[in-house]
Amino acid sequence: MKKKRTIVILCIIVAVAVGGVLVRHVVSARNAGTFQLGDVTKGDIVNTVSSTGTLSAVNSVNVGAQVSGTIDKLYADFNDTVHAGQVLAVLDTTILAAQVFDARAGMLRSKSQLDQAQAEYERNKPLYDNGFLSATEILTFKTSYDAALAAYRSTDAVLKRAVTNLHYATIKSPIDGTVIERSVDAGQTIQASFQAPTLFIIASDLTSMQIEVNVDESDIGVIKEGQEVQFTVQAYPDEKFKGKVRQVRLQPTTIQNVVNYTVVVDASNESGKLLPGMTATVDFIVNEKKDIVLVPNSAIQFKPDQALVEKAMKEFRKEMAVRRSRGDSTSAGAQWGGSRGARQGAVGGRQGGFAFGGGRGPSGGAGAPSRVFYIDKNGEPAVAFFMPGVTDGRNTEVKESRTITEGMKVITGVTVAQKTSNTTVTPFGFPGGPPQGGRGMRRIGV
Repeated sequence: MKKKRTIVILCIIVAVAVGGVLVRHVVSARNAGTFQLGDVTKGDIVNTVSSTGTLSAVNSVNVGAQVSGTIDKLYADFNDTVHAGQVLAVLDTTILAAQVFDARAGMLRSKSQLDQAQAEYERNKPLYDNGFLSATEILTFKTSYDAALAAYRSTDAVLKRAVTNLHYATIKSPIDGTVIERSVDAGQTIQASFQAPTLFIIASDLTSMQIEVNVDESDIGVIKEGQEVQFTVQAYPDEKFKGKVRQVRLQPTTIQNVVNYTVVVDASNESGKLLPGMTATVDFIVNEKKDIVLVPNSAIQFKPDQALVEKAMKEFRKEMAVRRSRGDSTSAGAQWGGSRGARQGAVGGRQGGFAFGGGRGPSGGAGAPSRVFYIDKNGEPAVAFFMPGVTDGRNTEVKESRTITEGMKVITGVTVAQKTSNTTVTPFGFPGGPPQGGRGMRRIGV
């Protein structure tokens, strides 16, 4: 009987122990974290500098009036296609025609006075030559003739000016193009006393546009003539248009205490969607690489725990051994080696991560390596090293790596499951786990 009771007690103790182990495993599984994974992909990286500008016609002409008057007739309107020499508007010519008539009358009067003075001079000139008139007397006739000639020429100029002004009353197009602005209406009076008022604006060719972009002085250094650009307009937010830098103007402008430079971008407008005055958001393509292997920057920034760090250091030493065997100790191998701090930074040790972008590695030097952790074929985390290239802030180019390939799963973070209560219940009803040291244990069937 005692033997049976002993067996029962042993079975109970074993069951309690097994139950406690199972509970601890369950709690541990619930509290453990799971890796967040990202994909190594192939794609393009485009580094850009963004700014805004205004669309305008490449060549536009302001058509004005050189004389004052009232608009009598208009022959052109918005969006009309016009040709060079075509009549756009006509001013009231009543006053201008009267000025021409008056100028002609004055010219006839001065012509008759000139004829009289010339006749008197020519009649008295032989008398002076024969000694019958003094020099003073012939000078009087000569002066009258010269004055009459000058008056005639003056009236001729007045007539020509009056005729020209009458001609200016008919306003014609100077170029072939499209009327993009009309500033006057029929019956409106215009004054051309100080400057020619603008009546029309004609764009020569709307199939080619230009954008005048204000670029901050901190970015102007990477803008070059011939550089490719992409831009969007609010009217077509999902469509990207292309252009090319034609000119970087040297004259700076200050906007809100920031020095800006005007960059002129040429853009094709064969579709006719781009209109003068539209605001364009322009991206200058500074660096572009296509069909390259990319790793997420979140994977490079991942900070592993100590166990993964130690594992990564072992892999790093293996990688260095391989590179030394290939004779890379003087160039790339030296970059991959570096100091102890660089190695720890590469794998995420005391430095706690690394800096990425533009080929800058964990040690902060150009050409230093970077690392990512990935899931190997056995489902275990492992480390891979690579030489970084360009970055767009989300992904980084893999310039050189023996391990990283397209489709690889890399670790980008850890998801920590929500912790359960500290109080657990064993299969036998003991709160917080089995009793310690047998204290308070209830004897069952003993």
